[in-house]
Amino acid sequence: MTDRYVLADTDTGVDDALALLTVAHHPGTEIVGVGTVFGNCTERQAARNALTVLSVAGLHDVPVCIGQPRPGPPPATSSRHGLDGLGDRGYRPPPGVYPAPESAVDQLLRVAEDRPGAVDLLCLGPLANIAAAVTRDPRLLTRYRSVTVMGGMGTASRRGVEAAVQPQFLGKGDTNTNHDPGAATVVAAAPGQITWVGMNVTGRLRLAWADLVARSAVGKTATFVRDITEDYHRYCTSTYRAENPIYTAHDSVAAAVMLDPAVVLAADDAQPTVRHEDGRAAVWGVTPVRGPAHRFVTDLDYGSIGARIAATLDAIPRSGAR
Repeated sequence: MTDRYVLADTDTGVDDALALLTVAHHPGTEIVGVGTVFGNCTERQAARNALTVLSVAGLHDVPVCIGQPRPGPPPATSSRHGLDGLGDRGYRPPPGVYPAPESAVDQLLRVAEDRPGAVDLLCLGPLANIAAAVTRDPRLLTRYRSVTVMGGMGTASRRGVEAAVQPQFLGKGDTNTNHDPGAATVVAAAPGQITWVGMNVTGRLRLAWADLVARSAVGKTATFVRDITEDYHRYCTSTYRAENPIYTAHDSVAAAVMLDPAVVLAADDAQPTVRHEDGRAAVWGVTPVRGPAHRFVTDLDYGSIGARIAATLDAIPRSGAR
């Protein structure tokens, strides 16, 4: 029985792929659509990647809609996710499978109108599509059952604490916001049941590369994730200065929060504000609140989230997977 419907908005990189698989394999959950945006790759490549990932999960009828192009020139540095966003391992969608003709923005508006209060919106990339839809319908996000954003840096009052616990915290930054600060500003002012799952919490979950390699010996899902994460895990190991090889799963942490709110051990209501520092933009939650209050997660049950990801890696693709 389906008891949760999800619309995902993604720039389909390596960790986005694992997040989509996490949602796809969650019991009782149906992905009703995917919208793609620039970020880890172009919005069109992100659509091809999403179709590839859904195929790995055995899902072939989910509409994938292309969204907003990047405002301005491409970033000066290459993506850590590879030129194609999936580690340059040659993965492609199945033959004859293409994006839907509807735009990602129109899809956001249509789903909210067709199923008010019934669909959870999971935002895994820059917020360009969400902002464009909110500009057309300022109360759009109130029509979703929940909105979970993988973005932000947490609450400003905890900045020093997080920086001390995670030395790379401030330098790593709020990547999704930095890709499109204007879009983040629009979403930050929108009303709705909106939860920010920021780098303050997603960066704390570091998964053992050796475990993924071991699981890939017996499972197709884990094999795919291992393949696309091969280079990304080296970047993660270096960035987090880990003693043993690791990889991170920022977007899967956000997906876990959406799928099971009980994993949230602590959160603060605050007003999301885009701040520009050191040439980068980031969303911080500030108080007192002088606008719509959003929820900022500050602590999570990482054991439960890790177990969920492990179950995803071990999952058998649904019947019909190619």
